[in-house]
Amino acid sequence: MFGYIQILQPELKIREYACYRGAYCGLCRQMGKCTGQCSRLTLRYDAAAMVLLRMAARGTTPEFTKKRCFLHPLTKADVLSPCEETETVACIMAALAYHKCKDDIADERGWARLRARFALPYFAHMRRRAKRRMPEIDRIAQQGMQDFARAEKDSNGSADIPANAFGTMMGDLLSYNTQGQTHAILHALGCSMGRWVFLLDAAEDYEKDVQKGRYNALYTLYGERELTDSMRKTMDTLLSVELADALAAVDLIDWNGRADLEGVVYNIVCMGMPAQARAVLFPQKNCQKCKGERGA
Repeated sequence: MFGYIQILQPELKIREYACYRGAYCGLCRQMGKCTGQCSRLTLRYDAAAMVLLRMAARGTTPEFTKKRCFLHPLTKADVLSPCEETETVACIMAALAYHKCKDDIADERGWARLRARFALPYFAHMRRRAKRRMPEIDRIAQQGMQDFARAEKDSNGSADIPANAFGTMMGDLLSYNTQGQTHAILHALGCSMGRWVFLLDAAEDYEKDVQKGRYNALYTLYGERELTDSMRKTMDTLLSVELADALAAVDLIDWNGRADLEGVVYNIVCMGMPAQARAVLFPQKNCQKCKGERGA
């Protein structure tokens, strides 16, 4: 993932922010247990959002315990207790990190490719551990990345084709091991958010990709050396449509009194993600971004 799916912290209540941070810390611990301590370095805010979305759609009530972190040993904080959602997302992140590293080796040049080659054994170890726990997730990620790579090659100047391929993969991963309406909600969320992430990432990397001669779906569509104001406004509209689809899926969730979880999820979709899009598309306006940096 890319770190775009975030909260807008100033708009959260204190207990809602504690819920979000607890999910982030709980996932970090679960990644260390499931896929190795090094895998915790790949943690992204997107992953915490995936945990919360799966909990929301599956009707799970978050349970927290007070624990210390090695980064903050003097104070205890609420940490999400281990659950099916954190284990699933830990395996998803390990599979995606491995295939992203393989993709970097194929696409990057110079130091970036060398760095990916050095990192590959660590990602391969993470993937093996995740595959032993949930082999179907690895199969979905591998097939999804193959379909995504094929879509990029066969896009014929269309950004929709690779965006749909990436969105489908994320929908399949987010809805893993669910049925019925829960599956439909999570799959729709994954597809919409996946397309949104792909398009926003292409917009942020546009000029850099053009300069380095790398593939960029938006460049194949527009053919301009840089994003114009008109193109940025068009992208803003496209991204808003994807968020509207995601919001429609969120509206189908039965919250059943889980007010803190509800507040965090709506904050992500209605405030955090739009703020990230504005910050990328219109940086000169100094749009307010989510407090804190993207995942390392």
